[in-house]
Amino acid sequence: MIEHLPQPSPAELDALTALWEASVRATHDFLSEEDIPFFRQMVRNEALPGTTLYVIRESEAGTNRSGNACGSGGGAYAGAEKTGGCHRKSGGAGKFGGFTAFAGVAGDMLEMLFVAPGARGKGFGRQLVNYVTRHCGVRRVDVNEQNPQAAGFYERMGFRTAGRDAADPSGRPYPILHMELGHAPHTGLVKIPSLPTDRIGIGFRAEVPGTDTEKQP
Repeated sequence: MIEHLPQPSPAELDALTALWEASVRATHDFLSEEDIPFFRQMVRNEALPGTTLYVIRESEAGTNRSGNACGSGGGAYAGAEKTGGCHRKSGGAGKFGGFTAFAGVAGDMLEMLFVAPGARGKGFGRQLVNYVTRHCGVRRVDVNEQNPQAAGFYERMGFRTAGRDAADPSGRPYPILHMELGHAPHTGLVKIPSLPTDRIGIGFRAEVPGTDTEKQP
């Protein structure tokens, strides 16, 4: 269901940018209307081409029989319609070119994770995060502090806040939380304190054969 998109076409980049904008408008209500075109061109011309992309398409999305992500393991489609049992749709069907969600990865950093508004709450974001952390080495993500829903999502996925910047990388007044993959979420188990063993006296005397402590028949 998850497909590696190694060389997105201009039409695919446009579709992913449209998905990004729809998702941002639905979740980033702290952004001004003037911010949208600024970030849109950055996403279209820099962020999307500069990351390794993993996408989930609509119901036509192809998966191989093992259930692994299409294009994973270093495979590339190179314009083919079918590779290794995975299908790649070359058309632009659907509102966002047939895309439902996507993730952008650079090194150990999850640079982008966006889900189409109509597909939220169906587990697509969780699928992508699970995949990139398990198979792509992702350990870090930056989150807008003013988007607590996203921060809570990453906390449930095992990330913890490791730092904070008062502004985003472009200098706009949107604080950024730097999150890193940490320990598993708290299980609710309560730690039992150590017993005060210094207060417990356990004395014994070994019985050695041939001594006066040996029991006689």
